[in-house]
Amino acid sequence: MPLEPIAVLDGGDPTATTTYAAAPEDDEVLRELRQYQTHEVERTHEFDEYRDFLKNALRPLGLYSDEFLPDAASTCYRVTFDHELVAIFRLTPAAPDSALHHIIPGAAGKSIIEVNNIAVDKAFRGDLLLGIILRNCAVLSHTMGFDFVAGVIRQEILSWFTDFGTIPVRHEPLHLLGDETVNDFVTYFRTDSRECVDYAITRGYHYFHRKVTMRNIKADMKRARRRAADGELALHG
Repeated sequence: MPLEPIAVLDGGDPTATTTYAAAPEDDEVLRELRQYQTHEVERTHEFDEYRDFLKNALRPLGLYSDEFLPDAASTCYRVTFDHELVAIFRLTPAAPDSALHHIIPGAAGKSIIEVNNIAVDKAFRGDLLLGIILRNCAVLSHTMGFDFVAGVIRQEILSWFTDFGTIPVRHEPLHLLGDETVNDFVTYFRTDSRECVDYAITRGYHYFHRKVTMRNIKADMKRARRRAADGELALHG
């Protein structure tokens, strides 16, 4: 079954005014969101599927290491679109003395859950999916009682995360792969209060609404150009 806190959000409850604080309720946006379902990985075959998906996504990019596989402290998730696996991610509590506690402002002595293993099917990159994962991470972090949810992201793709609304931190680059040429930076959401999570929910729906609407405008313009071209051909036919 989909996770209850996420299912409630995507159910389009008209009383959920936080969701629509920055963009109007739109049935088309909600219909598309409902096609994405987030599930906790629990069965053996699901863990096998998770590991295979992670390897297949990261190895071609030269980013895979067995160290990236989940450990016993991790909770793994799978995202399906129309019942097909399209993405994975995991959440792992950070150790109390982790680098994240020193890098994130105000995080000393607080609880942090780290998001790892975000891997997205190639056909869904640049679509709604990353935003859905980031919003869900914020909601899950708050539900589990953590003060922050954070990730360590390559500098080249950091803007994908900050465009959604995560907070980047300026610090000396980390090098998770042990390669001094690959620079990693921390980005995070605060999740210690309902107000902080409401921001992620509101920002999320605004992001989804913008993505769907801009895609539809682009398709409308393409159809209009095609009709104009067809009409010109008819005139000269």
